[in-house]
Amino acid sequence: MEACRDYVYATRRRISFEWACIAGVNDRPSDARELAELARPLGAHVNLIPLNPTPGYLVAGSTRRAVVAFRDEIAAAGVNVTIRNTRGRDVNGACGQLAGSALAATGRPRVLSING
Repeated sequence: MEACRDYVYATRRRISFEWACIAGVNDRPSDARELAELARPLGAHVNLIPLNPTPGYLVAGSTRRAVVAFRDEIAAAGVNVTIRNTRGRDVNGACGQLAGSALAATGRPRVLSING
């Protein structure tokens, strides 16, 4: 966060936080409030990105309803926030899906470790 503050001070440019919304992992109201507390003092913009369904990942993206509720919580805290449109899901060409499909095809599923 110190580096973010230094960047904003030095450049006078707005920064953006990209937040991949993962169901039950980082899409709770408490997560939205914590993110807003980090973004607000910086004048940062938050882009919410629903995680794409990807073969081999053991987590799922947040539902549309959860993403909207998350957005509303952040906006209520006075932070500029948008929900990014996902493109390419219908042909498994969205972010992460192509690599995930290739890994799944090799029989080596990719496991996302939530605890590091």
